[in-house]
Amino acid sequence: MKKILLGLHGGASADGAVHIARQLASQIGASIEAVAVLQPPTVVDYGYGPVYVPDPSTEAELEEQLRVDAMRQLARCDLDGAKLTVLEGQRTSSLLDAAAACSGDLIVVGMGPHEFADRTLGGETALHLAQRAATPVLAVPARMRRLARRILVAVDFSPSSLAAARLAASLLTTGGTLELAHVTAAMQIGSVALGPVPRAEAEHRMEEFAAQVTLPDGVQLLTRVFGGDAARTLLEVATQTKADIIALGSHGYNFWQRVLLGSVSSKVLRLAECAVLVYPSRCVAAHQKTDHLQRSSVSMVCPVP
Repeated sequence: MKKILLGLHGGASADGAVHIARQLASQIGASIEAVAVLQPPTVVDYGYGPVYVPDPSTEAELEEQLRVDAMRQLARCDLDGAKLTVLEGQRTSSLLDAAAACSGDLIVVGMGPHEFADRTLGGETALHLAQRAATPVLAVPARMRRLARRILVAVDFSPSSLAAARLAASLLTTGGTLELAHVTAAMQIGSVALGPVPRAEAEHRMEEFAAQVTLPDGVQLLTRVFGGDAARTLLEVATQTKADIIALGSHGYNFWQRVLLGSVSSKVLRLAECAVLVYPSRCVAAHQKTDHLQRSSVSMVCPVP
């Protein structure tokens, strides 16, 4: 990991993200691109009288205020030496474009408010980023001040969950704990439950999965298999074990798939009290394509006899 894109806005809900981005960059030797996004002021029509349309001078004042707030936030979180870019546009799209432009390896943002209604409605930038990003996203609660010592990884044996586990392991140092957890949900057709996935099979696959994750020196590995609802179980286990981060892969469902099938990553992001690391499936696909192209290039330059 060489570059971290840090999304901030000057408000206290992003303080944790700034602290963690700074410490993480120092630990792994990465650089930080700090980005604040000014969303265009809304045109307001009250239904009577003149329509309020923001003028250029108002937008300039808002942009300057955002810059000042963001610089103050960087200073109070001991990251005042970071380069700050202020963009104007839709927040999620702007952050995704910025991450692509700087070849960011990780997007770090605040988790935003914890009020149930706000998060259930999905009005949070972290949630929208996780649903659309081609880069791993780390959503950090406002109060978080130190790097993770314990990470809970949701394992569904997909390439994205393996990538999430490997990335999570790389964030830990001596004394840390990586816990791999698989939830065996009951197979169901409509309202008819057909029974749970065989536990013995899940435990065997967990052993094979764990063998593919390289751990830093001094990091402990745990594997566990549970039964029940995946999102609810993960949240309960994270609370019980005091996990600092829940890491999981995202399958890149479209809107209707999320409505019909649900999304564990979205539910966890909405309800988790700790940080959440989401590794999108499209990021895995992009890396696989890059690796394939690199291997093809090498074979063309150095053909196998």
